[in-house]
Amino acid sequence: MLLECSDLSKSYGDVQALKGVTFSLSRGLSLILGPNGSGKTTLIKILADMIRPDGGTIKLLGKNYFEVARGDMGFAFEKTALPPNVRIESYLRAVAELRGEDNVGEIIEIFGLGGYKTKRFRELSQGYKRRFTVAMAFAGNPKVAFLDEPFSNVDIIAKIELAEAFLELKKKIDIVIVSHIISSLRGVDSVVLLHNGRVLMNKFGEEVKTIGGFRAVFQNEIVENDLKKLVELIRSGKEPVRIEPVFPEDIIQRELLRELGNTERAGHDIGRAS
Repeated sequence: MLLECSDLSKSYGDVQALKGVTFSLSRGLSLILGPNGSGKTTLIKILADMIRPDGGTIKLLGKNYFEVARGDMGFAFEKTALPPNVRIESYLRAVAELRGEDNVGEIIEIFGLGGYKTKRFRELSQGYKRRFTVAMAFAGNPKVAFLDEPFSNVDIIAKIELAEAFLELKKKIDIVIVSHIISSLRGVDSVVLLHNGRVLMNKFGEEVKTIGGFRAVFQNEIVENDLKKLVELIRSGKEPVRIEPVFPEDIIQRELLRELGNTERAGHDIGRAS
């Protein structure tokens, strides 16, 4: 496993941001998803060692997370303030030098910054500022890159190009994306869904393939992501009313709605008991 969090908790006064969060992420490309208020920001701050958890443990590649060398990890935050006059290539080389390996030429090419490498940060559009700050997380070949909302402030073409870059980079650098729901990212190896400081879903390995797929609706039965069962029913003479794709958003929305329903029922039961 790449990252293992066990019973992680964090409170701000009376507000519990993380409530016994436990999950695992496999090597490769991983997603930590959730709506606003789910605990994503608190989690990324803990991973960046900006704050410490109140309790629980974190392991990275089998080691105590807080004992792992900081140079082995790269971070790209949604809101990154850089001096306006820094130049793209020279700044990336400085970051790579700190981490001990010069891969700047490759990073500039992968992120489409070739025509901008002599530009100053202030001269870039919002979209290219985002490309640059995300590229910084990979300079020097860290073991893992944590990316906070990497697709914010970029257009659809840039999103596609960034997604392709991540597929290429994950071959040698593990990537963890902390974000809102993402529908178009391929090649995901593990997923965590957070809501209200808790883990609603954690899938990795073959289980990730169950996030999305197809749904076949028959007269008295629904078959989801079970091709063998679908074939059996059709061969037995049953015809599906419809066959439709199931997108990752569908699965995630279902989990969120189920959680909201459980919360509402719990509140109703407490009200009746009182």
